[in-house]
Amino acid sequence: MYPQKKKSKNNSESGSSIQTESGSDSRSESSYDSEEDSKTGSESESNSDSETKNSSESDVIGWPEWFCDLEGNEWFVEIHDDYLMDDFNFYGISKYIPHYHLALDTIRDIDNEESQLLSKKDKETLDKEAGLLYGLIHARYIITRRGMKDMIKKIKYYTFGKCLRYQCKNKFLIPIGLHDVPGKNSVKVYCPNCQKIYHAPKYVSSIDGAFFGTTFPHFFLSTFPQFKPKHVKETAFVPKIFGFEIHSSVPKYYIKEKITSINNINEKEIFEEQIQIENEK
Repeated sequence: MYPQKKKSKNNSESGSSIQTESGSDSRSESSYDSEEDSKTGSESESNSDSETKNSSESDVIGWPEWFCDLEGNEWFVEIHDDYLMDDFNFYGISKYIPHYHLALDTIRDIDNEESQLLSKKDKETLDKEAGLLYGLIHARYIITRRGMKDMIKKIKYYTFGKCLRYQCKNKFLIPIGLHDVPGKNSVKVYCPNCQKIYHAPKYVSSIDGAFFGTTFPHFFLSTFPQFKPKHVKETAFVPKIFGFEIHSSVPKYYIKEKITSINNINEKEIFEEQIQIENEK
């Protein structure tokens, strides 16, 4: 019914209109892609910036972690921030620290204008006082539940060493102080099996015994009884020569003979001195 030419014309017009629409769609798609690329690029840049920021923040360590990582301080555990922020835990410690508040701000990583104005020598003194303060706080922290759990890791991995006594069978050692007041003695080690105290290795000889205190080993074993050793009846060591036991009278004989010989020498010297005095008269 419709003329053929007109129909073909309409078809061509519709075709051209479709082509233009598809061309506009392609242009819009390309522009959309470019916008998406720019968005993803900006997002990746922002993500990379945040990652670098997070990495830079993670690279910064706190004072307690830095102190525990120092050579010779391997026996210390890192005190939790919650414990460091509670002033009640430090009662009675300030009398041992001349610049107590500055040292406490140093441990807490709090910027203090007064500490920034100190000279290099005074800053070194402040660092020593901060180490002393941390050690005294450490002695109190390790007898808390969280502190003892931190110490368990070091005890299990024999950080404090093994008992060299043969019958203790390489039992773990626990750090102990002979005094709770600083400046008295260096840290020692306690064996829960033979219940004796030994000298600590040389690389920790500079650590004060008050930084671990006199209470920790016994309080730790009472809190965690599974670490208490099972005492086995020990057989006394019998000295032998060529496989034969030494008679019990032998050492007594030598000791008695040595004492009598010494007494005889002393009496002879006294007698000679008396003769000289009489001759001089």
